[in-house]
Amino acid sequence: MTALRLIWTASLVLAAAALAVMLLLVLLRFWTNRQRARHAAARRRLAPLLLGGGEVTPAAAHGISDAVIADLSLELIQLVRGAERQAFIANAARLGVPRRLARQMRSISQRKRTVALRGLVEFDDPVSRRALDRALDDPAADIRLAAAQALAERGEPLDARDLVRRLGLGSEHSPRTMVRLFRSIAQARPDQVKALVLEPDQNLDVRLAAIEAMADTGDYSLVPVLAALALEADDGSEELPRYLHALGKLGHPSGKTAILAGLSSGSMAARAAAARAVGRIALTDSVDRLGQLLNDREWWVRFRAAEALLGLGDAGLARLRAAAAHGYGPAREAASTMLAERGLQP
Repeated sequence: MTALRLIWTASLVLAAAALAVMLLLVLLRFWTNRQRARHAAARRRLAPLLLGGGEVTPAAAHGISDAVIADLSLELIQLVRGAERQAFIANAARLGVPRRLARQMRSISQRKRTVALRGLVEFDDPVSRRALDRALDDPAADIRLAAAQALAERGEPLDARDLVRRLGLGSEHSPRTMVRLFRSIAQARPDQVKALVLEPDQNLDVRLAAIEAMADTGDYSLVPVLAALALEADDGSEELPRYLHALGKLGHPSGKTAILAGLSSGSMAARAAAARAVGRIALTDSVDRLGQLLNDREWWVRFRAAEALLGLGDAGLARLRAAAAHGYGPAREAASTMLAERGLQP
């Protein structure tokens, strides 16, 4: 075979391949357009049924694909609130949407599993609960965490220790996310979250998140534990301000020793947290120390000290006014600013 003939043969092969690819693309486009048209027609048929407000049975939706039913039902559920939302959820349940979403949770595509999970959280039935429980072992950490949050918000009897293990909670997770999860669990089972606080070997980030969540419950039995932890914590540690913040939120005077010690901490965050806690608990014998903090080198500490003095009644207000009238530098500025913000005369 000559070189010229070889070139011609290769050219014919490439041309034939290009023609075949073009034909395939045309067929794919035709098939895609047909699927879109069928999808749109099915949505037009289903929409009046769902928007009618009555019960929609599987027989009424016969011939409409599960994908269309699920997609349109979830779109409508997200758009409304109140009785209409509940009606859409009830119709979706009758049409088998939870079962479809539960099957989709087994997809190898994380995106599809995420979409399915967002739909499942709208339903409160055995199929959805089982699917959410299986999602706690999903390979994707975000899906595991979202499933746990959904179950906790429903008041499901979750074991907090087991969740820490199954979700791999710790330093790799956002503290805010863990706090939100533990708060949801604490609403139904505060003892589960409290157990995480009391475990000395528990991951520090998990423990701190549990402490912050428990601070909203008003469980005063935690105050001695938190006070001891605050007194034992290193002065520059990350956890000390969070212990003091939790003591302030709990608002029990038995945390006084730890909070007053925090006012003299070398950590700006700890001093600010302690000053705020003083104002919340109204520790009136701390007026002098708060007055000294009006001269703190950090603006945020000065602000918290001035704010706390306002919370201590007449004695604190008198100290603020004295600083505004006769103080100097940062103390005068902090006191004057706080009084002006609250509309009080210097």
